[in-house]
Amino acid sequence: MPRFENVGLYDALFIMQDVESKTLWNHMTGEALYGPHVGRTLGPMGNLLQMSVEQALVYGPEMQLAISDRPYLAGGREFGNFTPGLERLGPRNVDERMQGMFIETLGTEDARFQRMSMGLGIVTADTLRFYPMDLIEEHGALIDEIDGRRLLLFVDSKTFTPAAIFVDASSATLQDREVHLEGGGTVKMGALYDAAGARLDAERPQQFFSRWYGLALTFPGMEIFGS
Repeated sequence: MPRFENVGLYDALFIMQDVESKTLWNHMTGEALYGPHVGRTLGPMGNLLQMSVEQALVYGPEMQLAISDRPYLAGGREFGNFTPGLERLGPRNVDERMQGMFIETLGTEDARFQRMSMGLGIVTADTLRFYPMDLIEEHGALIDEIDGRRLLLFVDSKTFTPAAIFVDASSATLQDREVHLEGGGTVKMGALYDAAGARLDAERPQQFFSRWYGLALTFPGMEIFGS
């Protein structure tokens, strides 16, 4: 099985390299950028969903849990290790140094929106669309149409990150941290349920929670919802 390492930045985004062939890969699209495997991809893209352990067990009670050695808090205690060398710089110096390193690698940016704004990018065969985070938060839950299908966008109540699911409803409201759909369906803990409370297999478009500059450079011509 190939082993990958983070080896640098391009367009202010991390670049992966597989140790065996030294090929450089785009971490969002899985495409080979430089090296002997140019022209190949790592396979169909999948959605990387942010979720809590509680949510993961809703998706699959048999799911295994992997814990990295990066710093994290649990039960009021801190676990994991800091990146060697960076902890000596102090939090502010690390932020300033990293920001400068990222900006130096940027290519020609899409200036239609603020560089560092967070949002959800939806990528289909026919549509590229960016939903600003603050706009999704303002609505609580909103329904849009992509490729002739209704798409629900909401901020997950557990992870506070945006997510998108295809639905049949034409309207949605946020109540008590649950999304209530027209017709009686709900979304709770990130999972979709019908009016009778039965869990449904949610279909999701390809989605990326990232900053505007990264999505716009990776997917040129991306629309901005609400513009």
